[in-house]
Amino acid sequence: MRKHASLAAVAAAALLAACSEPSQDPARSYAGKEDAKAYAGDAFRGDKAKWEAALAARNGFQNDYAPSRAAGKKP
Repeated sequence: MRKHASLAAVAAAALLAACSEPSQDPARSYAGKEDAKAYAGDAFRGDKAKWEAALAARNGFQNDYAPSRAAGKKP
């Protein structure tokens, strides 16, 4: 009977240990590396204003209402 009680205690401890959740915090903080600027490539050669102008022009093509205004139609 004593073997069954100790076996039950060991089984209960194993089941309870399986239910615990390990800590998900990183062991040490990671600052990462600094990213390169989007306008630092060969296309813009570090010219931020030129990059912003190209970005605005590209965004203009994504405007669904721009073709109707360009054709002179009223929305």
